[in-house]
Amino acid sequence: MAKKSTQAELQAQVKALRRRIAELEKAAASGAPRSELELALRERVKELDCLYTIATLRETHFYSQDRFLQGVVDCLPRSWQFPEQACARIVCDGKSYVTPEFKESRCRLSATVFADGREIGVVEVFYGGAVAGGAEGPFLKEEYTLIRAVAERVGSVLMHMKAQADLRAAHKAIQTEHQALQEANIALRAVLSRLEEEKREIRASILANIQKIIMPIVFELELEVTGRQRSYVTLLRQSLHEIASPYLTQICRNHVQLTPVEIAISTMVRNGLSTKEIARLRCISPATVRRHRENIRRKLGLRNEKANLATYLQASFSDQPAADVEDWRSPGSHLTER
Repeated sequence: MAKKSTQAELQAQVKALRRRIAELEKAAASGAPRSELELALRERVKELDCLYTIATLRETHFYSQDRFLQGVVDCLPRSWQFPEQACARIVCDGKSYVTPEFKESRCRLSATVFADGREIGVVEVFYGGAVAGGAEGPFLKEEYTLIRAVAERVGSVLMHMKAQADLRAAHKAIQTEHQALQEANIALRAVLSRLEEEKREIRASILANIQKIIMPIVFELELEVTGRQRSYVTLLRQSLHEIASPYLTQICRNHVQLTPVEIAISTMVRNGLSTKEIARLRCISPATVRRHRENIRRKLGLRNEKANLATYLQASFSDQPAADVEDWRSPGSHLTER
């Protein structure tokens, strides 16, 4: 908003001075002598016009340093007292911008361009031919002020250009990094998806091998033995089934506070074994089993004493057997009698 106000003020001053010059020229045409005020006003108009042109170039060529500096160079000669003899040059970061038919001469006016406190270039105006000057030389004292103002504004614009370029580069780098992260995320999801697929394939393969090869043998052995040995074989059959079941994976993942012994006892409880059966199979006292059951209930959040632990475990960790695996109890997988 401040930039637009500055341009508007400059433009208003230029118009007012031009009106004043037109009035003075009309008076001169009627035979009135030219005054020093008229000459001063004419030079003032050229100075304001130069600064206004630079402000306009800043808006139109803000994203092109070369066009901006060349535009500034082109407007400089007409802003000096003898524009027909003047030529200009701007040197910035080792690169030169000159007016047409530029030629250096001893009659030179210059000002240093600074940006962020660092010297980055110079603005120069030369007179190529003989010019009539005053006691202070061919350049007016106002022109010394003008070239310093030009150098100051050029430095300010170049500093803002660099800041904007840095912001655009940083934004582009962030976008590139974001895109790279998105691509890496997509690749990672693909890898994880493939790993999950391989896990399902391995689980289905294990389940198929257990159901079709091992379970018929264990079931036949279970029919042949009696007593305590049969209980062991029954537990072995149930444990083999749990290997391919999601129960162990789910309870280990969802309840990491359970110890290995508590997970083993919870598996037996889930399979319907009583406290005495569990105690006999694990060779521990029923009181120890009951203590383990209480710890399991507490860690699972079963504060309601009426809630049945076996029912909870069966309902909360239901098995989803693979559809393509044949049940070893099915008619197609009967046992051969010995």
